[in-house]
Formats: sequence, C-alpha cells, structure tokens
Amino acid sequence: MSARRGCQWFNFGVNVGTVVPVTDLRDATSRAVAALRAHGPMTRAELARRTGLPKSTVSGVTAALLANGTLEETGAAAAPVRPGDPRAGRGRGRPGTLLTLDARRGEVVGVEFGASHVRARVVDAGHGQGPGAVRRLPLAYGAGDALDATLDLVRELTARPGAAPLLGVGLALALGLGTYRPPVPTRPRGMRQGWEDLDLPAALADALGVPVVADNDANCAARAELLWGAARPYEDLVLVKLHAGVGGAVVIDRQVQTGRRGGAGEFGHVPVDPRGPLCRCGGRGCLEVYAGVPAVLAALAVQHGRLPTPREVLEGAAAGDPACRRALRDAGEATGQVAAWLCNALNPQAIVLTGALAGAGELLAGPVRESVARTALPLNADVDVVIGTLGRDAGPLGAGALALASVPV
Repeated sequence: MSARRGCQWFNFGVNVGTVVPVTDLRDATSRAVAALRAHGPMTRAELARRTGLPKSTVSGVTAALLANGTLEETGAAAAPVRPGDPRAGRGRGRPGTLLTLDARRGEVVGVEFGASHVRARVVDAGHGQGPGAVRRLPLAYGAGDALDATLDLVRELTARPGAAPLLGVGLALALGLGTYRPPVPTRPRGMRQGWEDLDLPAALADALGVPVVADNDANCAARAELLWGAARPYEDLVLVKLHAGVGGAVVIDRQVQTGRRGGAGEFGHVPVDPRGPLCRCGGRGCLEVYAGVPAVLAALAVQHGRLPTPREVLEGAAAGDPACRRALRDAGEATGQVAAWLCNALNPQAIVLTGALAGAGELLAGPVRESVARTALPLNADVDVVIGTLGRDAGPLGAGALALASVPV
C-alpha cells in the first residue's frame, strides 16, 4: 500500500536528559508514541506500565516529545470507575498529568459498513472525536457502491477547513466482507455476497494514498468502548454485539484478540440448543437465531401483524409492552447463557453489550446478568454486565482507533 509522507510523529534530534544509548532512545520513543496512539492519553506512570520502560526513561522521552511539540499535557487524569465501585468520587491521591499526541499532527477516518448505509468519523492524533457523515445506500449495495461511498465520505471530511493531514483509514467490516475465502464453502457467510472479488482496503489505499486497515465490526466496537466508552475501567472483557447478526470481541489486557485468522469473537454461532432453529451458518440453535435483531422482530410479528421495526420494539418495551419485554428477555437470557460459558473460559471483568438491541438498556442487561449468575461458576459469575455508551458511533470510531494505532511510527 502506498502512504503519504510529510507528517512526522516526532523528531529524534532533541537532547534528552536521561542517559540512554541512541538506539535505545529511538526504541523507547517509538514505544511511547505507539502506546499513546493505541491506548490514548495517559499519565507518565501509565505509559511506563504500558511500555515496560523505566520511569526515568519515560520521563526523559516525554520531556523531549513535549519540547518538540509531539506531545501535549492536557490536565489531571480522572481514573474511570467501574459501576458500583464504592471508591467512586473519593480521592485516590494526587492524579497524574495526562499526556496526549498533538492533534494537529494528523487525523484518521474510521468507516463502518451497515446494512443500508456507510458511516464515517474523524479521529485526530490525540484521540479527539472529530466530525462524521453518513451515506445511505440500497439494502443490496455491492462492494463497488461501498468503495464509491467511502471515497466520497473520506474526501468530504478531510476537505473541511482546518482538517489535519490524513494519516490513514480504518474499516469496520461484518463477517465475510473481505478477500478471505474460507476453505469450506458452507462456513458462515457475511452480510454481503459478491464482495470477495474486490480488495476494498487495497482499492481505497490506492485511491487515497494512505494506509488502509480493516477488522471485524465488533472488534472495532470494542476498541472504541475501551478508549471512549463503557469499557474504559476494564482490562479484560468480552463484548457482545446484538445487531442484524450477533458478533463479539475478546479483550485481554486492553488488547483485542483477533485470533489466528481474525475469526475470534464469533459468539453468534455458538450453539445454545443443538436441536434449535436453523442458522444461516448451517448450524442449528446458534445464539444468533435467538438474540439477533431478525429473531426478535420475527418473534413479535404475530402480535404486530407484521414485522415491527427495532425502534418500535425498543419503544414498546420502554412503554411496558409485555410482548416486547418478553422478546428482549428471551434474547438476553440466551445471550447470558453464552456469556456464562465465556466467563468460565476467560474470567473477564465485564460483559459489554452493544448493537441495536443494547438500546433496551437494563431490559436486556438484566436478563443477561441473571443468566450469567445462574449458569457460570460462582468464581466467574462476579462480572459486570454493562451497556456500551457509544451507540452507532462505536464502529467507525473503533475503526479510526485501529487506523491510528496502525500508522507506521
């Protein structure tokens, strides 16, 4: 992939007070910048923990980066607090000063491909959230339509007054969107058929002249919730996205685990009942046939005389409609059953729920929490079940975070 030059993250020519060999200084500086790009603003102490560098080295490196304008100090850190933490609002000693990369050094654009739209958001080098835009497309839009819409969105957002140099683009793709062809043709297929013939990241990189990276949409949502949303207080968690399909992400030590071939986190195809309804993957009784949006809408079709919209279900449940509430409870209990297995396997601190059904809030989270408590081992059942806070922006913001973390140092 081609990449536009002319935007440098830092200058190694600044003298540093800490006595460190030149080669070690370059490595330490690269590690510090890479950590700030991947994990966002942090204190010097957090930077030392994240990079494994001695505090004295971090002090010297950050002093140099502050002097040449690569870093900025943005005020005192406020540690994120887990729900129900009795220490919330109490002092924990003198907070450190947050360090962030200078937002003027560049920006990225994150793009998510939905069922009938393409959504984009700008993220600057300091992890500030910039403007966004959406393009509406037909339900059966193809890869060529996605390419054109993405180019249009990126060019629109980066042509605005005051935009920083474009460093890269990140893509949040649903399962199956991309060039990888599974060896067995009956494996799960994605939302779109016929995308396999276009290498979308490569085509965008050629057209835009910057690096383009891609990942699963749920992995991108997890990155966004870690940086800006409900997952900020946690190191280890599982994210479950309940949308048109059901997907997920595994996070260990604040790192998204993609797996050997990028397929980690496909919780939607974990069987809840091996004799249950047929799933699009060819299996039976997968979580997706109980907790995906289509399953919830289909369950309510008889009461409504037609397929309701997701908004109608959420509004009905909020207003006390018993059928809507029961459909969400059933989806939550099935999700909690799979989440309990994940708790027994991974022992995470939190289950983060995202996607359209997460708009139900506690009407969904409550049944998930109850099912986990009932099914998981007591040792592993002490887990927070929380609703993601970023909504429809989680995918594009997370794609932007992926692009920012992938920019060559």
